[in-house]
Amino acid sequence: MALPPPTSPSPLSRLLPASWWARIGLLALTAAVLVTVTSLVNSDPSRSSPTNRPIKADVAADHVSSDSCRSCHPGNYASWHASFHRTMTQVVAPGTSAIELHGVELSHASLDYRIERKGSAYLVRTKPQGAPATAFGQPQQLVLSTGSHSLQVFWLESGDGRTVGQFPFAYIIAEQRWALVKDTFLVPPEPQEVYSKGDWNASCLNCHTTQPRARLTPGTATFDTQVADFGISCEACHSGGREHIEANRNPLRRFAQHFSSGPDKTIANPARMDGPTSSLVCGQCHSIWMFNSPETQLAFMRDGGKYRAGQPDLDLRWVATPGGTDHPVERASLAKTDPHFFGDQFWGDGQVRVIGREFNGVKASPCFKGGKYSCLSCHEMHPAQTDAATLEHWRTNDQMAPKMESNAACLSCHAKFKLNLPAHTHHAADSPGSSCYNCHMPRTIYGLLKATRSHEISSPTVRESTEFNRPNACNLCHLDQPLAWTAAKLGEWYGQTAPALSAEDRSIATGVKWILKGDAGQRALIAHSMGEPATQKASGTDWLYPYLIFELNDPYAAVRFVSWKSLQSLPGFTGYAFDYTVDDAKQKDALDQAYRKWWFEVRKPTGDFRAHTALEPTGMFRQELFDRLLDQRSKKKMMLVE
Repeated sequence: MALPPPTSPSPLSRLLPASWWARIGLLALTAAVLVTVTSLVNSDPSRSSPTNRPIKADVAADHVSSDSCRSCHPGNYASWHASFHRTMTQVVAPGTSAIELHGVELSHASLDYRIERKGSAYLVRTKPQGAPATAFGQPQQLVLSTGSHSLQVFWLESGDGRTVGQFPFAYIIAEQRWALVKDTFLVPPEPQEVYSKGDWNASCLNCHTTQPRARLTPGTATFDTQVADFGISCEACHSGGREHIEANRNPLRRFAQHFSSGPDKTIANPARMDGPTSSLVCGQCHSIWMFNSPETQLAFMRDGGKYRAGQPDLDLRWVATPGGTDHPVERASLAKTDPHFFGDQFWGDGQVRVIGREFNGVKASPCFKGGKYSCLSCHEMHPAQTDAATLEHWRTNDQMAPKMESNAACLSCHAKFKLNLPAHTHHAADSPGSSCYNCHMPRTIYGLLKATRSHEISSPTVRESTEFNRPNACNLCHLDQPLAWTAAKLGEWYGQTAPALSAEDRSIATGVKWILKGDAGQRALIAHSMGEPATQKASGTDWLYPYLIFELNDPYAAVRFVSWKSLQSLPGFTGYAFDYTVDDAKQKDALDQAYRKWWFEVRKPTGDFRAHTALEPTGMFRQELFDRLLDQRSKKKMMLVE
């Protein structure tokens, strides 16, 4: 039996409408108000933004976040989200590092380091090396990381506002090991840190975030840094997102645009630009650039850059190349403040030699002068297929467009060579010697503990090696041959006139000369080449062992690393253990052990080593020649920092 209705309304019922539908509407309205108020409270920067690191902020009126693009462009968003561009800089949090950081213990400079997780934060504590655990001091938070493909570098809160300092260790992803940051870059062997407090705020953020503002506090070394996005977001390449979104809220406009063959003028699209303008979108980061003046640098740090994708120049900056006549005032100033600037980062003829500056090479290529060739001639930013397997292959294959990792990249324009490629290359059609990339984009760039391809498309000559010390494409495969052999082949095949050659150039293998006499950057390139399958096939492997083993004691840590990796590619040394970061005495001991292993276990006792490899027929060094070449080794201090 139902209870009788109350004789008078309850206090709550007096406040609610009589209709249940009206009551539901009132509750929904109340919930919406609560959500709005909560959102406003949480969006207050003074309440929610961390104060110990750079932050994301609305730094530009035309900027929107990449998440704003997702609903209309899910495929493009998926490929961007899978890319290493997105993770170029990340806030350190669970899941953003290549390795779980909690529990990591490291030692350096008489200090023990331990990383601990507290909530979503990772904290670093230090103590004197060997002291008990109770000696660990106050924590510093790991706040940012840079890189996620080859190398991950970490940044610490400094206690000085949003200024960050370097955590001394970096994680080498392929090796799954930690090393000192200075041992992951090609820098002089003297004890030093690659980055000082505030370097990320003043420099690194310019190409590792989107629309950064360093915001140096006047008269101090303290930064209040803001960025539109950590990492490289949609805005970096497309710009103007806010106008684009507002315009396309109109469904009629979207419908009309869908059936239009013309561009949407509210957004930049590098695929629809001419070659130079499109390439500059990449070149805003992938180039060696300088500020127009100290005043523009201060403006850039304070207000951010004014360049937007689609503009013909970098506005406050210029792409720097040696020997140019542009920007004479800035060049004169640079010559005074940093006289080694061009000499360190470029080969003698102006080709760039450090990784990440591909636009300098593209810009100097003959193909670029036609106005159509661009970075997108070979690379693509958004593959058509966005399944996990496709995206993983794409992002780990330098974001190459379909078939562009093959000769199709060049033969699509240079079709005349397609019918009879060996007639042009003088190599078998399916051999490395008939690869357009190997001959015209050789690996003469160093960075990230490896050699990479030059993006200045050129033809091999002996002169580039005799006059500018740059390894030529022919001898990067034929390291066992002297320059005279190369000059004879290029003369016979292409009519090149041989330059004057020294006695060494006529009698000593280029690989021997370059790895013994070259500067540190050159030695790293040659050590890398010695591990390449194409080089080993063309040059043989027996003579490579003693040189790679000798370089395990190179003064430069990066050269030791590359030599060790190439040594592991040789029969008998697969998986060979070596710690390239140990001190000189331990390096020499490791060298001795490796040499004994080669001599007694791997070397062919009946081997007949050729004279121009500077080895005796037994495999022993021709000591007088070896010592003379080593005495001529370049003493130039090299600093090739990506």
